[in-house]
Amino acid sequence: MKKGLLSIFAVLMLISAVGHAQTTYTKINSVAEFEAGAKYILVGYNNDGQAFVMSYQKNNNRHAIEIVDEGGSITTNVALSSTSQTEPYEFTLGGSAGAWTIFDPLNNGYLYAAGGGNYLKTQSTLDDKGKWTITEGENGGFVPVSNGGVEQNTMRYNKASTLFGCYKPSSTTNDPVYFFKEGGEPTINPEPQFYPEEFVARLDGNNAILAWTSVATPVGQDARAYLIIGSTGNITVPVDGVPVENDLNAVDGHVAYNVMNTGADTFTFYQLMGNSTYKFAIFPYNNSGENIDYKTDGNYPTAEVTIGDTYCPLQSNFANGLDPFEAVDIAGEQHWQTGLYDGVYYAKMNGYASGATHANEDWLISPNILEWGTFASLRLSFSNAAMYEGNDLLVKASYDYNGNPQSCTWIDITDMFDWSSGDYAWVDTEAELIQGKGPKLYIAFVYICDDVAATAWEIADVKVTASGFDAVGEQVVATFNIYPNPAHEVVSFNLDNDAQVSVFDMTGRMVSVKNMTAGEAQYAVASLESGVYFLNIRYADGKTAVARFVKH
Repeated sequence: MKKGLLSIFAVLMLISAVGHAQTTYTKINSVAEFEAGAKYILVGYNNDGQAFVMSYQKNNNRHAIEIVDEGGSITTNVALSSTSQTEPYEFTLGGSAGAWTIFDPLNNGYLYAAGGGNYLKTQSTLDDKGKWTITEGENGGFVPVSNGGVEQNTMRYNKASTLFGCYKPSSTTNDPVYFFKEGGEPTINPEPQFYPEEFVARLDGNNAILAWTSVATPVGQDARAYLIIGSTGNITVPVDGVPVENDLNAVDGHVAYNVMNTGADTFTFYQLMGNSTYKFAIFPYNNSGENIDYKTDGNYPTAEVTIGDTYCPLQSNFANGLDPFEAVDIAGEQHWQTGLYDGVYYAKMNGYASGATHANEDWLISPNILEWGTFASLRLSFSNAAMYEGNDLLVKASYDYNGNPQSCTWIDITDMFDWSSGDYAWVDTEAELIQGKGPKLYIAFVYICDDVAATAWEIADVKVTASGFDAVGEQVVATFNIYPNPAHEVVSFNLDNDAQVSVFDMTGRMVSVKNMTAGEAQYAVASLESGVYFLNIRYADGKTAVARFVKH
């Protein structure tokens, strides 16, 4: 009997494994390729060409999750349960031209434009709201329009809120929906023939704005995307068959990003480190994964910027969601989300919904502003807009935030800033921030309303600028030369006398320490993770010196 039960269990496990095998979906490019009965996943793209696939049903629309588009092909596991919130959902196309249906088998219903808002929902019964006329849009995308006669009848990808919804035809949310059909093989294109022209870098505070001009080439020979690499040291040239992942964390002196060739021909690296010169290079490529093919021959285009004693430890324009802020819901059904109006991205919160005002308490909390180290000065700036009578938006600061805003100390700094008087009039405001004695500083935008009145608040372009960076957190009286820099195995330097030598990471955490004798010295760094470090020398007379180095 045990053997029989084990066999049945093994079969069930095998069926489960087979049922969750990865499936390849290939992007279709014309309405002639739509096929009733075929299975599809639905995809949208953000400004940088990153793909997001339709996922679970939210209250009023469909959530989207990041996914890898390998040159018009996506290979992935799809959700097997309607409770899944981390996997793409697969849909079955039905009907015919002028009345297509998009069926969600996990929710046993059809996608439909509900009307009354930017709603894309699922219903088990089929009516004209769930029948779609699908036409070809821009850049290979499609525009599904509901036949149900509602005002918000056009299915779109909302890149500001990372979701799929239905909007008025005149809405500024107008990005098309891309259909990827089950099966097919990706097309392998040759290496791009040309580098882009007029590759330049322009400095904006601690941001490097890069621009270039794509060279017109025959279809199939143009670049699918560009890899942009920036470094305070040497540029590492990419290798065919080895994709370079996006890296926007500049604290180690290196950044990289894959920009889809959509014709925008611009990209911005934010929050680069001060007192540094960044050199940038751009490499066009085709295909992806093990088939990725970079153009690296000849002289690749380069540009550079030099940043003075200015830093930007926090910045968000909310173009790609709430990151790096964390939304914490304390009370109420409403929550912080993002929006886009008249070209401005913003975070918004409103306790009014479904025709009534609801009591809410919702926090939008920054990451640790002092994660890199301490500064001589810090300044917080942002824009705000309001509508309707009700509650003030609060700004608070904490030196001991631990993940729970109710179990730490917050200082109310709301009165330091200027505020919108209403009618969605934007007000720009800024004020100096005070650092505590410890290595932490968080700011929070706090929305609190009752069930009587609620103001709609919006914030945009949140930025903390700083100067006088001190990663070690102590007063240094001298600097010294250290080499090689960047380093792989050891760093070398000269000691005037016997000294205690320690290495700190960017957060001010000591990662190693040893006593060393006077003269030419070497410090092993092979065991350190890649990043930026500070080597600190403390002599017996109390004098200190520090040098910054990059570990590769």
